Amino acid sequence: MDSTGIIQFFLILLTLITVAGFAGITYYLAEISRALKGQGASQVSVTPVEPPAPDPAAPVSTPPLRPIEPAKMGSLEETLGAISEKYSLASLTLATADGLLIGSTKPGSEDEAARYSHLYSQGRPYGEEGMELLGVSYRGETVVGIAHPSEHLSGEQTNALEQDIRETLQHWV
Repeated sequence: MDSTGIIQFFLILLTLITVAGFAGITYYLAEISRALKGQGASQVSVTPVEPPAPDPAAPVSTPPLRPIEPAKMGSLEETLGAISEKYSLASLTLATADGLLIGSTKPGSEDEAARYSHLYSQGRPYGEEGMELLGVSYRGETVVGIAHPSEHLSGEQTNALEQDIRETLQHWV
């Protein structure tokens, strides 16, 4: 074999090693992603299970909402996540009246905070469909809450949500 043949052999060998390495990395990244999502093969259900139909004669009552304790949470975002879960919100963002982001349950909410704080300050208490704007008084200022509920919040739920936001602000801000 001459020097050109040896070089070609080593280049082919390096190409095969590189391809195998990328395949291995891709496999492990897919496994990590699956593990983080909690979608292991053992958890996949083949047959859908329908919940039993509610009894029309039974009284309708909403379960009591559990209290949020910001002091037991690790961060402002964790507390906002607990509030979102409590009120079945897709996301919750808090902003100052002039549009600065205080905290949010979703990343990249700076634009949302600025846009909807401006709408709120213009006197438009409602944004888009599926979103509610809340004005929470805190230390003489108005904090704008941008909530994305799965269903429209009742007046009682809105008042309770505002109180939870106020308590969260008192602890974290």
